[in-house]
Amino acid sequence: MSLLVNNKILFLLSLLAIDQLSKLLIIGKLSFGEGIRLLPFLDLTLVLNTGVAFSLLDDGGEMGRWLLVFIVLLVLIYMSYVLLKENLPDFEQLCLLLILGGGYGNLLDRAFRGHVIDFIHLYYKDYSFYVFNFADSYITIGVIIYIVGIIYTYKKERDEH
Repeated sequence: MSLLVNNKILFLLSLLAIDQLSKLLIIGKLSFGEGIRLLPFLDLTLVLNTGVAFSLLDDGGEMGRWLLVFIVLLVLIYMSYVLLKENLPDFEQLCLLLILGGGYGNLLDRAFRGHVIDFIHLYYKDYSFYVFNFADSYITIGVIIYIVGIIYTYKKERDEH
């Protein structure tokens, strides 16, 4: 993992490229609301999300959009600073890189398009999970790895005492 962590900027740019290219491909192939079934539980469905996670704050208007962009940008700048300046364990660096990759990916959408492009739709029978994108996945995976890592570290320290 340290090779990955040592190439932070390259890894972050790769995450951004995958996210942004996937969104460009989707908007080039699908109309709003249109879907393509890939598997019995997975569709590609184009959704434009003007809110935050799970479409929260969806009706904030133009002022809400720019306030959200500003707040998210401040958080991402701070997290980038921590990543570059602090001596963090590898797993924490990986988590921050994933969260930053997702955060910057969705921030680019929100700032330049006015909405986030979501397109991955998971469902099972009548249950439909939210439509999301790669950036959302990066953030979720980063947070999960971080929580598991913190629990593991806590248990390891507790067992050593």
